[in-house]
Amino acid sequence: MRVARLIRALSINALVMLVAAGATSTVVRAAGSAPYPLADQLASSLTSGRLHAHLAALQAIADRSGGNRGYDRPGFARSAAYVTARLRLAGYQVTTQTVPYTNFEVAEERLVVDGSTAVPVLMTRFTPSTPAGGVDAPLAALPDGRSGCAADDYDGVSVAGAVVVLARAACGYAVQQQVVAALGARAMLLYYPVPEAENIYRFLAFDPTMFTIPMGGISRKDGEDLIGRAATGARVRLTLRGSAQPRTTVNLIAETAGGDPDNVVMLGAHLDSGTEAPGINDNGTAAVTVLQTALAMAPHQTTVRNKVRFAWWGAEEVGNLGSAYYVSQLSAADRARIAVLLNGELLASPNGGRFVWDAGSGGGRVVADLFAGYFERRNLPYERHAITSIGSDHLEFAAAGIAVGGIDTGTLGVKTPEQQVLYGGQAGRMFDPCYHQPCDTVGNLDSPALAANAPSLAWVTGRLATYDEDVRAAQAGSAATTARRSS
Repeated sequence: MRVARLIRALSINALVMLVAAGATSTVVRAAGSAPYPLADQLASSLTSGRLHAHLAALQAIADRSGGNRGYDRPGFARSAAYVTARLRLAGYQVTTQTVPYTNFEVAEERLVVDGSTAVPVLMTRFTPSTPAGGVDAPLAALPDGRSGCAADDYDGVSVAGAVVVLARAACGYAVQQQVVAALGARAMLLYYPVPEAENIYRFLAFDPTMFTIPMGGISRKDGEDLIGRAATGARVRLTLRGSAQPRTTVNLIAETAGGDPDNVVMLGAHLDSGTEAPGINDNGTAAVTVLQTALAMAPHQTTVRNKVRFAWWGAEEVGNLGSAYYVSQLSAADRARIAVLLNGELLASPNGGRFVWDAGSGGGRVVADLFAGYFERRNLPYERHAITSIGSDHLEFAAAGIAVGGIDTGTLGVKTPEQQVLYGGQAGRMFDPCYHQPCDTVGNLDSPALAANAPSLAWVTGRLATYDEDVRAAQAGSAATTARRSS
């Protein structure tokens, strides 16, 4: 009630003046002062041994669940049971929120070239199916230097009736698909032009209305091979069959028994993996960070100044469905009680960087400065990235006007020479070559990076839980941002 009453008492103009006059700088100055006992204690509890013990448990779950912990698979249910059991042993009450959603269930995905060569293919979720017998058609591909983002890229290319092979371009695969569909293509095959040539990704049609022909994902190696074979008149038989089905998943929620319920600090991470991977870096590393932070905070449940709420989201890998549902079910008053949402993604990429999400202004900038101060005091290099630089659950909260912050160590991006100087590793390779691949196992992790990064989430959570000036600045910044959007 203390901070919330103060925020409500301030006029919008006063909130704007508070941010403009230095709410952020106040937080930065405080970051360099005396230690913060709870924050320091929580951070020190996230030892490599404890985190790896949880990750080993998730790996074992994936191993006995078909190699993954996918949102719609037994591995996710077992992961949720693991987290729930440990929270209850620590004294938390755990709420299981049922999340209704529409799943896309693949029945058949097959690609055969010239009647004999089978090529691995993954059907894009929520795109149309081929006929039951598949599509038998010639291959079509673009000359070098054309992206497929505009119709005139296909000048001189026979697209009508063909299956088109493309590399993903900056305009996005929804646009690429619309272009070839308008030119009469029967289907599209897409690959990521990443250094790891054999990686294959399952794409997702976030807006199914934009996709009118079947689409599948293939590896860069196979894509480049098919582009070459298109020039020789190769034909393919492509079978992609799937359907949308109503399903449910769950979010897990636990919170401290004490703390001001009008000033809630949330720490969350998605618990599901992709359906093709064990998901230990993505996103087991962040999920166990949230778990270990909650376990370390358990003895302090009744003494925290601000209530802390922990969350493990379901079905992030199909479009932040769990977190979106959670936000949609909050009343306006409940949304206003959430001061900050912290999130983490891929905390131990084996060729990673260190990326602090920064909204650029308002409450998100306040939170970013807390992470920045944490890393600066430990002489750990970092870069600030926009909160939209990685698609994850925090975006659902940001859209609702809640201050968000967090970190990641990189996914599909390719490390630059400058980043190699900052972080080590190898320029020209992906931050995580095993992103959404079967090799995303405990053996894929950069353990020193995990030991350095995970405690930052615990530390910022502990500081926000116990020091009102940080929450006040974050809330004021968010209110000021909202005011500017409304004016």
